[in-house]
Amino acid sequence: MRTLDGRVLMIAYYFPPVGGLGAAGSQRMCRLARYLPQHGWQVSVLTARESSYEPYLAMDSSLLAKLPPDTTVSRTSVIRGLTPLLQFKRRIAGAIRSSQAPPDRTGPLQASPGEAKSDRGATGGGRYRALKDAITDLFEIPDEEIGWLLPAVAAGVRIVRRERIDVLCSSGRPWTAHLIGCALKRLTGRPLVTDFRDPWMTNPFRLRYSAFRDRVERRLERMVVRSADLIVANTGYLREEFASRFPEAAANCIEIGNGFDPEDYRGLGDHGRARDAGARFRLVHSGFLYGERDPKTFLEAIALLRDGYGVDGRELEVELVGPVELRYDLAAYVKNHGLDSIVGLPGPVPYQESLERVARSDVAILLQPGTRTQVPSKLYEYVGLGKSILAIAEKEGAVADVMSRHGLGDVADARSPAEIASAVHAMYLRWKATGKPLGASGRGRDEFDVTRLAGVLAEHMRRLRSARVP
Repeated sequence: MRTLDGRVLMIAYYFPPVGGLGAAGSQRMCRLARYLPQHGWQVSVLTARESSYEPYLAMDSSLLAKLPPDTTVSRTSVIRGLTPLLQFKRRIAGAIRSSQAPPDRTGPLQASPGEAKSDRGATGGGRYRALKDAITDLFEIPDEEIGWLLPAVAAGVRIVRRERIDVLCSSGRPWTAHLIGCALKRLTGRPLVTDFRDPWMTNPFRLRYSAFRDRVERRLERMVVRSADLIVANTGYLREEFASRFPEAAANCIEIGNGFDPEDYRGLGDHGRARDAGARFRLVHSGFLYGERDPKTFLEAIALLRDGYGVDGRELEVELVGPVELRYDLAAYVKNHGLDSIVGLPGPVPYQESLERVARSDVAILLQPGTRTQVPSKLYEYVGLGKSILAIAEKEGAVADVMSRHGLGDVADARSPAEIASAVHAMYLRWKATGKPLGASGRGRDEFDVTRLAGVLAEHMRRLRSARVP
């Protein structure tokens, strides 16, 4: 380890042992905490107590073993005193839903839960919906983790003084983490790095709230951007968007992608092996299926591949690994469309097992429709595994740009089953011809190696520390 350059306090709600739905944020901060010490930075972490996390967040204790032994992790409570009111809100929502006809579970594409929630503020539901939304807006601005603010600020001030912290680094979402960072900067005078893993107000997955809440959150977003000494965006498209929307902060905005940890992939992804007799062409998607990340168009393409291209279904295998929260029953949809002998739904699995399942694939599937600025963390995991990737995404956007620049695979229009089927068929034919699993070009591995990305962040924090007036 090099000479100590400084100490950073990372403010991250999602942190190991969080896996499952919070795995992307948890993994990003865990990887940075793991490798920043190699670049001269001692890491302290401020996060939530495991008992404070929502029940739907899966825990994976194996992630904690990846942290350096001298990493200090401080966990605080999250005030959940408003839970009865929020439960009342949900009961009202349930009463509204029960009065409506249930959605068709096997027909054309249905809205997902995120899309259903985006109807907030619409005319349906009358005064009960208005009351429900008012309760939410009062007590969940900027998000449902606002109860972490006061405990984290109090603990953060003590940590900064006790551990002689030089730089603060908050990661969102939840956006409450950035509010904590702003408060600690004001109280301690330390420079602040704000890490945006996603866009805030311009996020296409953002629910539609009341005009009041939107006004408040727009002001909070601007306050965070103006308070930050360094703004980190995880894609170039997001960095450009911030620079355009906040020109006064453009000079402080940089890009640091998610990257992958090479230590996670040792022994995985051997593409030189001969294919076993009777092997099937295996496509695997790993990650949370929700909102616009709906696999129906992809599944329609698989059916077209079988029925239109004449590919024997016994040679196809699709696995959708991870939690599912869609407005329809995905398992029933798969069965009712005769795909149950092809498509497997193993559900959530531990992080390392998800990597192993992708490593055994011939093609890694990336579902990222409806957004131009975001690149999901799984893309970098696929790169780390050396997989050939089929990205089902916007043809003009950050995902397509990364895929093209580094020769990672193919991009198919998320709205076109025919285009997706054509791309899969071309990959299938290459698989048949080579006699072994497909692999990617290998370009981009060094650029996306998190050890290098941690070094980029370390250098920027070094400049902030040097510029700080004692």
